[in-house]
Amino acid sequence: MIVLNTFDRIKSIFPAAVHRSEDASGDHDWFETQNGTVFGLPTFELTEREQQLLRMWATPILQSDPHQRKWQERLQDDTFRFEQPFRLITLSLQETEEESLDSFISIVHDFMPHAEMIVMTQKHLELIEQDTFSDLQEFEDVLRAIASDCFIEAYAVYSERPQGNLAHVYRQHQLLIPYARLSTKTYPASQLLYHYLLQEQDSKERIRRIAPLLEPLDLSTIELLESLFSHSLNVSHTAKALFMHRNTLNYRLDRLFETTGYDARKFYDASLLQLMVTLHKSD
Repeated sequence: MIVLNTFDRIKSIFPAAVHRSEDASGDHDWFETQNGTVFGLPTFELTEREQQLLRMWATPILQSDPHQRKWQERLQDDTFRFEQPFRLITLSLQETEEESLDSFISIVHDFMPHAEMIVMTQKHLELIEQDTFSDLQEFEDVLRAIASDCFIEAYAVYSERPQGNLAHVYRQHQLLIPYARLSTKTYPASQLLYHYLLQEQDSKERIRRIAPLLEPLDLSTIELLESLFSHSLNVSHTAKALFMHRNTLNYRLDRLFETTGYDARKFYDASLLQLMVTLHKSD
């Protein structure tokens, strides 16, 4: 597992390190690696050599108010669920000075005043919207303006869910954010996961990543999806081919969306589901 391997390497350099999932007693300073691993070190004075090693691995998680800390913890908490629609947007920032970061936060907050903004590190922000979602095209325009005015490039990936586990989506974003190549574009996670699965050479790792999504793909669901794909995502034509009422088909697709987080009626989600069906049948 990537997270454990990363933490094991950190532990070999800093034996006192604790993982976010552990019960840490005493005062700790918390850090985040590029792949989203969060670990803590007891608050003490590090040597210059230790500081250099630490900067190679991680970025300090910014100390924040109780409200921010609550959301930082929820992003790591496998028991926390949303029971209503939500969208998570992960932002990886480049070339951020403290003053520029403040300007960035202010601009984004003005555009999305209803969103929860969680400042993880000086290079990593999370945005959570519930029920009402901002227009992503307009959001990309905001990122383009920020890159020009504040000299900050923000690489973004998002997921929309009808409900579900926040930490699962958060961890997936940490895996996928390196695949977001353009700072002025907001990528759906399904598009990046598609590319990840094609590039991942380790078949066991690939299967592990998609295993939770394969569970609801029984034979009848695979038949339904393959018919939908062959009819270019046209629900009416698919229902006719399956001798099924259109409302029944939409109901089954809604249930699949709730279970997997991917809507087969949308292009990028459908592409990912088609790849998973192919992998499922080949494995």
